[in-house]
Amino acid sequence: MYYDEEQNNKNPDIGENPSSPQEPEANPAEASAVSPQEAPAPDAPFEESQTESVSEADAPADPYQGMSEKEYKANIKRMKQEYKQFQKDKKQSAKAERGAMYTAAQPQHTASMRKGIGAGTSFVLSLLASFLVFVVIFGLLAFFPSKEKSFLASLYSDSGTSPTGETKNPTGNEVQIGDTTVSKGDNVTINVTGDSEIAQAVYAKAANSVVGIAVSQVGGSKWNQYETVVSMGSGIVYSADGIIVTNCHVVENAIDASGKGINSNYAIRVYFKTDLSEWAYATELIGYDATNDIAVLRVDAQNLQPIEFADSDTLTTGETAITIGSPGGLTYMNSISEGILSGLNRTVTTDNTTVYDLIQTTAAINPGNSGGALLNKEGKLIGLCVIKIVSTEYEGMGFAINSNTVKTIVESIREYGYYNKPLLGVTINTAYTTTVADSQGWKRGAYVEDVTASSCAEKAGIKADDIITKMNDTDISSFAELRRFMLTCKPGETVQVEVYRVDEDQTLSFEVVLDETEPY
Repeated sequence: MYYDEEQNNKNPDIGENPSSPQEPEANPAEASAVSPQEAPAPDAPFEESQTESVSEADAPADPYQGMSEKEYKANIKRMKQEYKQFQKDKKQSAKAERGAMYTAAQPQHTASMRKGIGAGTSFVLSLLASFLVFVVIFGLLAFFPSKEKSFLASLYSDSGTSPTGETKNPTGNEVQIGDTTVSKGDNVTINVTGDSEIAQAVYAKAANSVVGIAVSQVGGSKWNQYETVVSMGSGIVYSADGIIVTNCHVVENAIDASGKGINSNYAIRVYFKTDLSEWAYATELIGYDATNDIAVLRVDAQNLQPIEFADSDTLTTGETAITIGSPGGLTYMNSISEGILSGLNRTVTTDNTTVYDLIQTTAAINPGNSGGALLNKEGKLIGLCVIKIVSTEYEGMGFAINSNTVKTIVESIREYGYYNKPLLGVTINTAYTTTVADSQGWKRGAYVEDVTASSCAEKAGIKADDIITKMNDTDISSFAELRRFMLTCKPGETVQVEVYRVDEDQTLSFEVVLDETEPY
């Protein structure tokens, strides 16, 4: 407790004695008003008659009139000493009073301290608690780079849909056919009598097996990230446990510089519903083959509806073809178009590469359809949409990688992490056509431009300028046919290669053990 001494001294109940003499003034004129009884001469003898009352008439006008200067000064000195003693007593009395009050309050303060903690200790504990909370929050934000991938987001559900739409068990799309509603997982058998009903039935069967894909670049801080979409496309569900197949060029921006995995600065989202309300992140780029433009992803989702494959070797020109994809981007996800197969085993050369064994179709294929499905009238996959050629000479031609090629490459990628294609160890000159062969009087086949050193072909005895005419029992009349045969083989497999040696004008046969591709 704090005490104000000046205010305390004004309190007559603290350190003030009512019977004590009043404080004298230093003014001599005022001091002269003091009666001789209050201030007798120092050396005056005490006489009883002095205590008797004296009338005002008999009182002298100046009580100090008869004093000498020495006596007067001695009297003043005495009064000053008395005043000092009075002030000293007064202060001691106030001090004693304050001490008594402090002593009375001390037990109560001690009891209060026993019940709680001190202000200093409370402040330190509050500061420590705030620091610990900050460390926990910062640690969570730093360890989990985005809100969709964070631990906190995963607490919303184990298998359901989070508030952001990310899901591990998508419900998929519902398709209405007349009075029938077709949902994901329903067994659909297409048996239609009119062409107008084919597209609707195919869509009902395959819609939940085609997905939308968005590749985004991730920016911002670890606790405030954002995604900027850099490419969009389509894909197909290859297996129920989350294997997705698309074109390599759709996801090429997200491929790590090492050629393996997804770049940490990119994210790939796979959408399962046309309203984009259900999606999952691609957690892994299993592998890809840039030459054939195929990439294989894994998403953290289960119970997906795999697409059904058809045998593309049985296709015929003119039969019905239907595409499902996202032309123009995810706004038009799972759009459907219908056409026919207008050509098979096409070779297309673009600015970057040459693609072989493509299916040509009149069904509309636009940017965003890449990686989508080309289906037959039974709703089975006959090709993976890959490219559209538009120029002044053409109205527009769409192409797709045939389903057998897709399956062969995907299975190899799943097994090895890359397309481990079998190698013969030769370079083929594609300018050698049937027209050239006939004009030269040589046999039709694949013309060997060069043989790779130490390859299986060189070891077997094949030379440059040889013309490959047969692989096992399959006749070869062009590079496209040789390539198609090689797609059916595996590394380490032994094949019989028949060649026509031009300079010797003879046919030779070699046994070759196919080489394997080095991992990228």
